[in-house]
Amino acid sequence: MAAEPLLGTPYLVSQSHSSASSTERTRITPSLCSNLSAFKSLLAQSRKLDDAITTRLNRASALARSHGQPGGGECQAVWEQLVERWGERGEVLAYCDRVLAEQGQGTSKGKERMPEEKGLSADLGELGRGRLAEDDIKRRQLVTELSVESIIRARSLSFFLSRCPDHPQDHPPLPELPKLGADDETEEERRRRRGRDARGGVRWGG
Repeated sequence: MAAEPLLGTPYLVSQSHSSASSTERTRITPSLCSNLSAFKSLLAQSRKLDDAITTRLNRASALARSHGQPGGGECQAVWEQLVERWGERGEVLAYCDRVLAEQGQGTSKGKERMPEEKGLSADLGELGRGRLAEDDIKRRQLVTELSVESIIRARSLSFFLSRCPDHPQDHPPLPELPKLGADDETEEERRRRRGRDARGGVRWGG
């Protein structure tokens, strides 16, 4: 298991570069990855930085009206914070994808150890399949969050470049979005992992 990543929750004030800000960091654990409500809430808090850059850069532009755009220091400060949050959220999505994949493999192996010789009922076998479906839902939610992340990043980047057109994008460089394993699965693979046939029926034969 990879090291548990940290996700920052910035408290931002839409002032100039000299304004103070503080960041609380939450350790992302396997149990948090499994709690979709809490996980999405933390992502939303981290994304407040992206939501705040419009006000922040507009105010900086007003303070530096004689230059027509925010100063290089303010642009650099915003860029560094954006890149840091983007990188953190990408790491967290990739980490939770690995965690949920491992949990799903464990559930799948448990289901494979449910033959009739253990005296398990069909209802209990279906319960195991239900857990597989739950794992699949959680991983698909990560794919949805990755799509949201891509949209938010593109929007923030577009606005940033409109206010800081001369600022380089390689100091620090723009982090890549992660590639999630759940996004690579075909529908047939997902059905097979959940114990379903091509028509969606339960495969009682394993």
